[in-house]
Amino acid sequence: MLWLPVIVLGLAAGLSGADPVVTIVNSGSTNRAGFRIAIDAQGNAEATATPRRLRAPQQQDKPQLQTIPPALFKSFGADLDAAKPLASLPEVHCMKSASFGSRLTVESGAEETPDLSCGDGGSNAMRNLIRDVNEITALFAAGR
Repeated sequence: MLWLPVIVLGLAAGLSGADPVVTIVNSGSTNRAGFRIAIDAQGNAEATATPRRLRAPQQQDKPQLQTIPPALFKSFGADLDAAKPLASLPEVHCMKSASFGSRLTVESGAEETPDLSCGDGGSNAMRNLIRDVNEITALFAAGR
């Protein structure tokens, strides 16, 4: 598996110093910044932009804080548990632009999903995770 380096920024006080339980990671690309959404055990989430790869350092936006709606948080947790071990999920490959291609993954403890941006590969567990991740990332897109 090719690992794309992502600059990890520390969590701000918005998560009360709690360690994230789950992190949604968009690696970004040469031409587009990525992001990390760290979610704690209470459903508090913090989104932090990560710089574009292979570019000069950029000014960082202030982290966005959200509380994941309880129904979505419960669904995401159940779907993530149902998908474990995450290494058993199918590796779906897709064509990506060298300039705009990025990876979308979920990290839980030492586990990581395959790239969710390439589809579910016929897996119900992947389909459910993709749906949940899209709903969570949409919360932050709406808050901009």
